[in-house]
Formats: sequence, C-alpha cells, structure tokens
Amino acid sequence: MVLWRRLVLVFAAIQVLSLVLAAADLYPPPANAASDLQRARERAGRADKLLMVVFGGNWCADCRALHDRLHESPVREYVEAHFEVVNVNIGEMNANLGIAKELGVSLKKGVPAAAFFAPDGKPVGITNQGELEPARQYDARQVLMFLRRVAEQHLIEKPR
Repeated sequence: MVLWRRLVLVFAAIQVLSLVLAAADLYPPPANAASDLQRARERAGRADKLLMVVFGGNWCADCRALHDRLHESPVREYVEAHFEVVNVNIGEMNANLGIAKELGVSLKKGVPAAAFFAPDGKPVGITNQGELEPARQYDARQVLMFLRRVAEQHLIEKPR
C-alpha cells in the first residue's frame, strides 16, 4: 500500500511539473513562426524600433537565460524602448530552419541566435558567431551593453 501511494505521488508530481513546463514555453509553436515574424516586423516599423528575431527552443537553457535577462531591469526597459522582440522556435533543431536561412542566420554555433533589423527592414546584424549561445554566463549588465551596441552602433560583439 505504501508503494502504491508513492507511485501515485510521483505520477502526480510528474503531471504538475509537465503542466508548469508547458505553461513556461517561451518559444511559441513552430507553426506560428512566419505569422509571428510578420506581425513583429509590422509592429517594429510602426513603432520605429529595431526588430530582434531570436531563434531557439524551449529545451535550451541558454535560450531561457537570455529570455530572463531580457526581462530583468534595466534591460527590460531598454528593450521596450528600442526593440520589438520575436522568438522563433526551432524545435529540436529541425523547425523554421528556412526562416533562419532567409534571414541570414546560421545555427551552427548554437542557440540562442539572433538577427537584428532596422525599422525599415534593413539588416543591422546577426549573431552567427555564437555571441549569444553562452547566455547563461551573461548577467543583465552584459546583455544591456550588447543591446546598446546593436541599437546605437549596429555592432554585434560577444557580451563582455
């Protein structure tokens, strides 16, 4: 009887954890990418902001770390003032690869990877050298400085 109760508790815990993780999806379903990207482009143009297209997956710890940094103060305020951000889900490195290619984004150095565009749609820069891949190593200050260099100088450099 004790073993049965433990199994029920373990099963319940797994169910709760899976619900929490599903609710915490930062990257929308891969099928939404094209329409999400188009809407983000339109919003960026109307608001005269840079577009930041972040490629990654819900399974990716560095993608989650970057998302967390983008939502920490003072990064959050800077992002809200200067960027329209859209996340593109790459699944298990097998989805939306065509969108990445169209935007000039290489995923060979890992994710997250990002492409930046001016409000008029012209490319500003791409993190094709893995600049954002080790996002777990970056604090909010480093991410803020990275974004400032992108927005103010159109410069892509590994955060330092």
